[in-house]
Amino acid sequence: MNENGQAPDVPDLHCFEENRSKYPPEQLLPFAGLFVAWSPDGTQILASGKDRATVKRNLQGASIPSSQVVFDYIDPPDRHWLRTSRTS
Repeated sequence: MNENGQAPDVPDLHCFEENRSKYPPEQLLPFAGLFVAWSPDGTQILASGKDRATVKRNLQGASIPSSQVVFDYIDPPDRHWLRTSRTS
């Protein structure tokens, strides 16, 4: 519930994935290894922190409802997720 006792508006996420994929990797470097809160359209990072609780506190300090963001974790640049296959 928000301050007036009503459910918060659901953010419009229709552009999120497309815009998030276009975000310049070099602009993500300062957030490497951190949790972040993206704008619903995926064009900007609104808050960051070492854990989700810190991100939520930072959002609260900026008067941004946590229900109006997309939470994510930015992997360090040296972390690679490899897919392995099993052979019998």
